[in-house]
Amino acid sequence: MANRNYNRKQALEREVKEIYAEVAIAGSGAPTLTRGTGVASVTRDSAGVYVLTLQDKYTRLMHASVTQLVAAAQDLNTQLEAEDVASAKTVTFRCVEAGVETDPDSGSVLYVSLQLKNSSVI
Repeated sequence: MANRNYNRKQALEREVKEIYAEVAIAGSGAPTLTRGTGVASVTRDSAGVYVLTLQDKYTRLMHASVTQLVAAAQDLNTQLEAEDVASAKTVTFRCVEAGVETDPDSGSVLYVSLQLKNSSVI
């Protein structure tokens, strides 16, 4: 563990919550949630399309990013396809290679970072 004196993170928005997930990818793009407090599940919807389901509802999604860790180069981009954190508790993202939805290479890991608002107060 880091031995430092960390300070609190602050934001002008109220009640900003951060959730992180680590998703291991196996053959045929099968995802396994290996870490993700606050995440109920991650499922593969179709080739390269994944649905992350949160354990709780939030007022709105403020930011999302997905980063791939992979041993060999793969020209993969990630895009948000849909989000419904207020009722269905889901964030859907797709992995795209050369304009085609593509499963990440087997053995790769996806790191997901979400910033969510937990209040209707502005």
